Amino acid sequence: MFLMHKIAFILTISFFANGLLYARQKTLHFVGELYTRNILEAKYAGSFSKGDTVSWEWYVTGSANESGDLLQGIHTHQLVLLSSYAGKFIRCIMTIKNVNGKVVKLSAITDQPVKDMDNPHTGWFKDAGLGLMLHFLKDVYATQGNSRDWNNIVDGFDTEKFATDCKAAGVGYVLFALGQNSGYYCSPNKAYDSIVGVAPGELCSLRDLPADLSASLRKRGIRLMFYLPGNPPINNQLATDKFRYTFGKDSPTSQYTQVCWEAVIREWSLRYGKSLSGWWFDGMYSGGIIETRSDMSLPHNISTHTLAAKAGNHESIITYNYGVQKIKSNSSYDDYSAGEKQDLDEVPADRWVAPGVQWFFFTYLGKWWGQEGQRFDTNVLTDWVQKVLKGEGVVCFDIHADATGRISPNHIAQLKAVRHVLDDMRKSK
Repeated sequence: MFLMHKIAFILTISFFANGLLYARQKTLHFVGELYTRNILEAKYAGSFSKGDTVSWEWYVTGSANESGDLLQGIHTHQLVLLSSYAGKFIRCIMTIKNVNGKVVKLSAITDQPVKDMDNPHTGWFKDAGLGLMLHFLKDVYATQGNSRDWNNIVDGFDTEKFATDCKAAGVGYVLFALGQNSGYYCSPNKAYDSIVGVAPGELCSLRDLPADLSASLRKRGIRLMFYLPGNPPINNQLATDKFRYTFGKDSPTSQYTQVCWEAVIREWSLRYGKSLSGWWFDGMYSGGIIETRSDMSLPHNISTHTLAAKAGNHESIITYNYGVQKIKSNSSYDDYSAGEKQDLDEVPADRWVAPGVQWFFFTYLGKWWGQEGQRFDTNVLTDWVQKVLKGEGVVCFDIHADATGRISPNHIAQLKAVRHVLDDMRKSK
């Protein structure tokens, strides 16, 4: 655990009004450790007045005496310290403009450069080694049902039973689907309800299933992560219209859509706080989607999306899925590779796919995602996992569970076999 590091500065703030210059002293400080992949926050000790507009600029510089290079697209009071900032000082400029045109400019710079620590937030992830994923979706468990049917399904999920099975399987974390493209979710969200114009329980469940699940998993030492598309749902006409998105297909988001979807993500992140350890964002494909999200000329971009997801827990880990391809990093904001694969055809040559990006592999044990069956011979599976773990990789297997949360016994058996490999490797060390 890193100690909180605060850097305070006495600054001269300039007020411009009626052509005259006045000055007085104020303080600005940064909150957050100066290491790669952490979040640095700028805090102003003064107060704002009604009607003030505040803007932020961030710079990286080779020394405390240089003005530095502007980080395009960063307009928030928080900055994700990317791996490329290692060895650099960070400067922040805050500008306040009141209704009368008076302008206050406030500048601060860190007293030391960003330390390159790879990505310490992924340490627990690497140590866990093995996780499982459940597609708990309306279009799996209540395909033809309405809101009442969906709420009944959510209410009937036994988190204690599911967590007990997860413990028996020996996994260190669970990747759980909040929802996907139907527009129905297993957690309340006021922002979503407000944007779509529905009452609580119509699309977002009344029960807070992830809160109950988190409590059940935490008792057994298992962490919780969320699966969620990086875009609004595409198969719900009402939701698509209200988010001003494209019905029936993934596409780049407009700034309106992006603002709305970030509000939904931020609410879930704040709701679960530090009980949530990470996110796996689907649908961030090349050909327009990831390119638009990474366009730093837009006010809402990959940085604001990441900050929304990390709002409740700055140490949560994130990836943006690029589809079924060779394992790689899709964004400089990735904490781990998305790793979606069909076959056991890769092993890590190194723990890091890119600077600060943990090697991660993700596939399904059944006949297809979320389905029963067994497509891998257990010996083949365990031999492959052993190679992955030797390379300090992390694996996740999608499994099948019934609507009550009971995991398929054959999937538990295979996960247990994999876990034995991990335990044996730890004992040998």
